[in-house]
Amino acid sequence: MKDEICPKCKAAEVHIVTQTAVEVSIAITWSKTAGLNYYVCTNCGYVELFVQDKTMLPLIAEKYPRIV
Repeated sequence: MKDEICPKCKAAEVHIVTQTAVEVSIAITWSKTAGLNYYVCTNCGYVELFVQDKTMLPLIAEKYPRIV
C-alpha cells in the first residue's frame, strides 16, 4: 500500500494515518514503543500497518518470536 495502490481492490484511494499513541504501538520495553502508521484504502476498507521508525525493527526481532 506504500505505493499508493490498494493490493486488494487496486484503487488509488490509499491514505496514511500516523499514530503516536501507545495503544497503537508495539511494546519494546515498559517505556519504549514502536509507533505504527496505518495505510487505509478508503475504497474497500483494507488496512496495513507499518512501523514508523525502522531502527526499532531489530529490537522487535530481538523481543518477539519469529514465525517458522
